Amino acid sequence: MNAHKTLWLALAIGLTLWGCGYQMAGRGASQLPPHLKTIAIPVFENSSAEPALQRPFTEALRRAFITDGRLRLVNDQNRADLVMTGTLTKYWIRAVAFNSLDVAIEYWVYLEADVRVEDRVQNRTYLKQKLQTRWDYLADDSVVSSEASRQEALVQTYRVLSQRLVSLVNDKF
Repeated sequence: MNAHKTLWLALAIGLTLWGCGYQMAGRGASQLPPHLKTIAIPVFENSSAEPALQRPFTEALRRAFITDGRLRLVNDQNRADLVMTGTLTKYWIRAVAFNSLDVAIEYWVYLEADVRVEDRVQNRTYLKQKLQTRWDYLADDSVVSSEASRQEALVQTYRVLSQRLVSLVNDKF
């Protein structure tokens, strides 16, 4: 292949890659409308059967938006372009694996939330979504160890759900 064809091929590949729009989360351009710069996230409600989920979930969600960096988190809902509210509606644990004595050794933790994001600038609903996620954990003979595993699984469900919400708000997917 001569140098002229190689140059054109390299240019075509470069333009194709440049035009595909791939970018890392939290970097570069956002799919957000230009009027949206800030978000407020009050503590979610909790209507699930498990008490005290709302505060750690809300904190994980806030951290996810701070880490992403495309929207600035503000405390005052009246000063926010977007306000995200929601309710943790379901929490349950399901045994999914058993040992030879028919004792559960692996569980799934499920968490479900109804989320609403209001665009305060244009006075409209920006996003309304029901989300669900799960994370698995292993149990053993130690109650303390099994509870620590359950708590870690719950932290991971918060993380996954939070990252999904960041993506939905910022990128609309």
